[in-house]
Amino acid sequence: PRTRGRFCCPGLWYDGGECKDERMRDLVKLADLAAGAYWETTGLRLGGGEPPELIMEIREPVLQVYGKVHGGAVAGLIDSAIAVAVNSELPPEKGAATVELKLNFLRPAAVGILRARGELLSKGKLLLVGEGRAWDEDGHLVAVGIATFRTFDMK
Repeated sequence: PRTRGRFCCPGLWYDGGECKDERMRDLVKLADLAAGAYWETTGLRLGGGEPPELIMEIREPVLQVYGKVHGGAVAGLIDSAIAVAVNSELPPEKGAATVELKLNFLRPAAVGILRARGELLSKGKLLLVGEGRAWDEDGHLVAVGIATFRTFDMK
């Protein structure tokens, strides 16, 4: 559950402030991502694993005319999964934003649950490259993607 000013992350409630523990800093950064308006609007939430998988409950507004999940919703899920992996590798004073995203859609998905996981492939001074994969609730691979992120100062 989310309440204003408190962020929920697997095993963590965070009320702000500075974290000294490195693992806790990672969880806090993920909690900040999870508390964002985009995740709230699209129904994204963190699952388990390291980096955590993302779970999206597919709702009717993201279906296209044929009753399948719109590609933009899948793209947002994969982009967010890669963002989780990327942000898990950054120091607390840095953030990262997507500058390029390329996807291959492998099969249509319908109403239900989609899961995605991202992985960092390369980390440079300014640019990070990650890969993401999304599966439907039957375990079928729905899409794969690769994204480039650019770092920025959070201050």
